[in-house]
Amino acid sequence: VKLSSEMAKPNTTHVRGLPVVPENVLRKRKTTAEIKAGREERLAKERANRKPQQGKLFKKASAFIKEYRQADRSGRRFNREAKMKNPSSSEDIIGKLVLAVRIKGMTTADPKTKRVLKALRLHRIDTAAFVKGDSATAKQLRLVAPYIVYGVPELKTVRELVLKRGFTDKGQKRQALSSNQLVEDHLGEKGMVCLEDLIHELYTVGPNYKAANDFIMPFKLHAPKPEDKPAGITDRPRNGGPSANINALVGIMN
Repeated sequence: VKLSSEMAKPNTTHVRGLPVVPENVLRKRKTTAEIKAGREERLAKERANRKPQQGKLFKKASAFIKEYRQADRSGRRFNREAKMKNPSSSEDIIGKLVLAVRIKGMTTADPKTKRVLKALRLHRIDTAAFVKGDSATAKQLRLVAPYIVYGVPELKTVRELVLKRGFTDKGQKRQALSSNQLVEDHLGEKGMVCLEDLIHELYTVGPNYKAANDFIMPFKLHAPKPEDKPAGITDRPRNGGPSANINALVGIMN
């Protein structure tokens, strides 16, 4: 059997002295080049996205280290405070009304300290709040002592704070305690029908103290001024903790 001339013709391997590349090899090379180009493009995008992310990760790590150091310092201080047995300052406030004033920011505070300050309703610097003196409160006050000053207020201090700086948010909006009707509307069922009833319940830490204290918002005070020299205090105390001058301090901040 004779083969046709086309079938009998051998495959061409060279054209003008150059080797001829088979078509299947060319397709494979094209596919490989496309895969490589796609891979390079993907890697370039990943590198571009990785640069800002590295900065974020570094900042996040730095924040963690700062938080750990703060917690370590506070932990050592908490341990020292916990080892104190029956400190006199704690015994002095048991069963009494305590007035706490925030004197420092929370930049250097660890999360536990921040939680205690929020529990005491001392969210901002130069704010004051009443707390009931008991063993649990005494422990909280000692833990956040570097950030606050506290002491037992006089009746005059309590009255002036309530009448001048007293506000409530129990209504639809923040309202000043400027009328007896406001007290009666919200605390009448607790036996308090006027501002003097409210002040008496707070100062004596009466049976409805919690309702009375929840009714009043934390007091917003102003920083002591240099011209307030007669009181003997011209600035916030540098060191927190119990203070025998709490009435004088609040008097010039009110």
